[in-house]
Amino acid sequence: MNNYYEILEISPNASDEVIEKAYKTLAKRYHPDSWPEDQKHFAESRFKEITEAYTVLSNEFERKHYDERIGVNVSYDQKYNELYNEHEKLKQEVNNIKINNESEKYMREQDINRFIKPNISTAKSYLGDIKEAIKNEAQKPKEEKSKDLKAMLLTVVIVAILLFVFWKIPFIRNYLFP
Repeated sequence: MNNYYEILEISPNASDEVIEKAYKTLAKRYHPDSWPEDQKHFAESRFKEITEAYTVLSNEFERKHYDERIGVNVSYDQKYNELYNEHEKLKQEVNNIKINNESEKYMREQDINRFIKPNISTAKSYLGDIKEAIKNEAQKPKEEKSKDLKAMLLTVVIVAILLFVFWKIPFIRNYLFP
């Protein structure tokens, strides 16, 4: 579809006077009688385009219908509101991403602090748990102690193997030890 505004070299919000002046100027420039014989075909086709564009844009009803078809007659307020709403939506998405990144960073710091930098009360609590476990272990019969020892050794071996395997996977290593 031809863009009549481009053909007449005017803006979509041009007045009727501007449309008429542009038509007259271009019609005079591209009138076939003012061109040499070998270029008349080009001038005729261009003159027809200019005339068609002027016919549509000079008629108020046809211009309105044409503007609706090509989407030109959307009000500037409506365009502004659409752009503003899209801007706000994108801004909200950016904020959500920032919040998610901050919360992930905070969670990682908390996990690291919990395992690497325990505070005094946590350390005392762990020591108390260890003392309690040692007392409970001392009161168990020998058969149960040997089963527990085997289970503990098996657990240590499995954990060591898993740590070795995970250490070889870069994205897990980077996540666990940033």
